[in-house]
Amino acid sequence: MVAAEQDLVRSAVIARDVIESYRQSHIKVSGWNSLLEEAAQSLSRISAHRPVAGGAVPLAPLAQTLSITARARLQVDHETLDRLSRELRTIVINTRIPGIPRREDEDWSF
Repeated sequence: MVAAEQDLVRSAVIARDVIESYRQSHIKVSGWNSLLEEAAQSLSRISAHRPVAGGAVPLAPLAQTLSITARARLQVDHETLDRLSRELRTIVINTRIPGIPRREDEDWSF
């Protein structure tokens, strides 16, 4: 389960970096297309065992939207980019990886 949670957060962080770089500054990070596709595939795989993540984010639709966004070369409406950014952020903030302390934890020892 830890590997799936790590993969979930890693995929969300990578995809959000691509989305935010483009959304905020219209910068396409190196390898952005393959990064989005890999994140979409990872989220799709995880959705088979865990349909919802981060408290309330349905993974299959998120994966599909990331894939569509990659095929559209990031040329989707601002609302879609905003929603992707919010949902990916929600996953990163709300997914607990066992053994990794969170900011609010009293004990930060590993």
